[in-house]
Amino acid sequence: MTKQERINAIYKSNMKMAVLQGLITFPMTFFTVGLIRSNSWNGWYVLGIAVCLLLLGASFFKANRIEMHMTEHESAKRIITRRNGFLFGVFVMSILSIALTLKLGWTYAWILIVTGGALYIGYRWIRRQDERLSSIDPEHPLFREMRLDYVRD
Repeated sequence: MTKQERINAIYKSNMKMAVLQGLITFPMTFFTVGLIRSNSWNGWYVLGIAVCLLLLGASFFKANRIEMHMTEHESAKRIITRRNGFLFGVFVMSILSIALTLKLGWTYAWILIVTGGALYIGYRWIRRQDERLSSIDPEHPLFREMRLDYVRD
């Protein structure tokens, strides 16, 4: 499979997953806001958030599996898995940092510090992983190439 074919297939898969992830995000927002506004740690809200995170994790896993099947190199598969797992971890940390900051009454600066720090560290880490991935499998698209600008049909 050429690099362009991989970009097209990954982008199409990511758009399908984005719709699913968007549908899961609506109830997760409801549960997160409910948890923040409740006076105690209501178990139903926590359970709802956990179920939504599990469903989001499954969608990230499916997208990861599709991308992994495009390369034969085992080390490239490990890099792809780590990268996508890290992206899911950053997403979970962003949601939890916002919810916990608001629930525990901390200042809003914590949201900016934690989320901004995680995004900066993630950006640097993903760039380094992309360099390693391109040296192992030059035909595999970089993370920044998996967007609409690079899709050609």
